[in-house]
Amino acid sequence: MSHHLPSCVTRRLWLLPAIGVAALAAAVWQPHSPEAIALGLRHAGPSLVHPLGTDHLGRDLLSRLMVGGARTALVVALVSASWVAIGTFMGLAAAALRGPFSAALLRVAEFFAVLPSLLAAIVVTSIIGLGPVSAGLALGLAGWGPFALLTYGLARRGLTEPYVLAARALGGSSPSLLRRHVWPAMWETQLSYLGTKLGRVAIAYAALAFLGLGADTARADWGAMMYEYRLFALDHPLLIIAPGTALMALCVALRVAIGGDNGERVPATSGDLASAVARAVEVQDVKGYSHAHGAGAGMAGADRPAI
Repeated sequence: MSHHLPSCVTRRLWLLPAIGVAALAAAVWQPHSPEAIALGLRHAGPSLVHPLGTDHLGRDLLSRLMVGGARTALVVALVSASWVAIGTFMGLAAAALRGPFSAALLRVAEFFAVLPSLLAAIVVTSIIGLGPVSAGLALGLAGWGPFALLTYGLARRGLTEPYVLAARALGGSSPSLLRRHVWPAMWETQLSYLGTKLGRVAIAYAALAFLGLGADTARADWGAMMYEYRLFALDHPLLIIAPGTALMALCVALRVAIGGDNGERVPATSGDLASAVARAVEVQDVKGYSHAHGAGAGMAGADRPAI
């Protein structure tokens, strides 16, 4: 069993740094000021100066798309960090603990799993204002529940693996087993889950910007642009097609980059005790456990694997 990414996924991981570099570049440089109004150039067609043309106020459409992409990428990054940090900690903690403590953590995770994250984000951003940081934190803090439950399920399954049971027999504690054996075998599935969900996060942020929530709908966000340009959808369809296409392209890129797993990488239980011990030695140097706890001393003769 290998914990490496399949080649079909590995070849596409370059999209992640590519998206990050593109978002950073778009945040620091645009060919024109995205808010510069030039009424004499309103609804200008694509040209060398304005590759995608201008809007009804003469603002450069490409520059506004670039700023909107950077803001959307920031939201996706904040949500990813929130889900991974909170969801992984809560899921692993619930798997390591027993009794009422584990049940309490699971009830909290289930509450956030059924909580409508978009509705929660609408309430939060309507109070503190809509921006990439506030929207990212609101969507992240309200939506980590499913990620935590996924982590818990994978961790509980991983703890029943023969090589993990062998490591426990050699003296490993639950926290060390989760850190050294279980989590390295499940992070790839967590990554794949993010790939299937982060596109929805980008759409949710576009929905928040589209609604406006009392904020300035003229700002360069893809959702706000679609709201502002909806009046020109028939006469100048490029104005509304461009941000919609950019949003769809980002969702597809995230899905293709890290959402290609269909369950093949979830560890499967197999093998006898001897192969399980060998697997424990191969993956995480169980020899350290043996020396620390003296577990090898109780194994006699041919029944003891060579460590």
